[in-house]
Amino acid sequence: MNITPAKRLENFPEYIFSKLNKAVMEVEKQSGRNVLNLGTGNPNIKPSKKYIAKLQEYIAEPDAHIYPGYGPRPEFRDALIAWHKKRFGVDLESDEVYQLIGEKDAIGMLPLAFLNKGDEVLTPDPGYQGFAGPALMVGAKVITYDLLPTNEYKIDMRELKSKVTAKTKFMWVNFPSNPLGQIATLEELEQLIAFAKEHNIFIIYDNAYSEITFDGYVAPSILQIEGAKEVAVEINSFSKAYSFAGYRIGWIVGNKDIIASLAKVKSQMDSGLAIPMQKLGAYALTHKDVAWHENMIRTYDARRKTVATYLSKLGLQSTLPKASLYIWAKIPNTETNSWTYSMKLLQEKQILVTPGTAFGKNGDRFVRVSICGTIDEIDTYFA
Repeated sequence: MNITPAKRLENFPEYIFSKLNKAVMEVEKQSGRNVLNLGTGNPNIKPSKKYIAKLQEYIAEPDAHIYPGYGPRPEFRDALIAWHKKRFGVDLESDEVYQLIGEKDAIGMLPLAFLNKGDEVLTPDPGYQGFAGPALMVGAKVITYDLLPTNEYKIDMRELKSKVTAKTKFMWVNFPSNPLGQIATLEELEQLIAFAKEHNIFIIYDNAYSEITFDGYVAPSILQIEGAKEVAVEINSFSKAYSFAGYRIGWIVGNKDIIASLAKVKSQMDSGLAIPMQKLGAYALTHKDVAWHENMIRTYDARRKTVATYLSKLGLQSTLPKASLYIWAKIPNTETNSWTYSMKLLQEKQILVTPGTAFGKNGDRFVRVSICGTIDEIDTYFA
């Protein structure tokens, strides 16, 4: 039987992390040594014992196994509303909140809800690679806007204006940024909201790293901007801030019409977020283990500084990020490009970093280095 995949898959080369995984397996086979994976932001700090105990309790409840339904459970919805009010001063109505099976749930399904063939979507370069794929799947066109070191990796509003057309439906914005670690001010977010209103597009704001911040920095929400809910939604998750990455608990808040359309797509694609996970999310938001969270930030901060020191010794240039789990580092001028340098580091030191080209053409002279390794591992492998 000749099994032929859909033509839309022709738009996609081999996923770079698949290529990296193959390279890792080959190096481990040749060297006889496990590779230190600093290529992904996979939290390796275990969740608070307080949260794990609650999850075990919720899983044992009589209704834990049944279908959860399509909307957020009242306790999860109310906890999200209360958290946004306390954390950002943002007021939300019940129809402005929806649960996600991780952030990637919305990243994959919002394009299905809003993009037709030939429509355009704006994405950052460098930026999270997951923003582009779903748009290409539905036949839309991905238009990138630059985040360049010459502009401190900030959005150039003049360039952005040159990229928007009558076909543009929405834009992805991600601060604190993956992979850059760059942050946004309320003034900059205000400009983006005004831009969206002027050009009749909406914004999807990825705020996944809002709670992984350093040096006293406090990340804002785009919904703090007056009138933002007219043209914006914000997605977030428990993956980084609570080390719940594998539990797949996320949410979307903001414009109720955007959320309603997403919910319509999700009703055809999944059966909701598991009841124990919604209960855990509600509990974590309303009973924060402050000591655990403070220790998590101290741990990541120490790793951030240690990794940056070793990168400097290797001749890479970087600035300590104020947020996220990554350091964006420029490779030495003597190196050919980010892919060959990443392979060199993998071969010589058995350290995996992500080539900057995984995040767009503007990443060719850079690598993204995760701080998700222990201090002992970092010292051992970089030595």
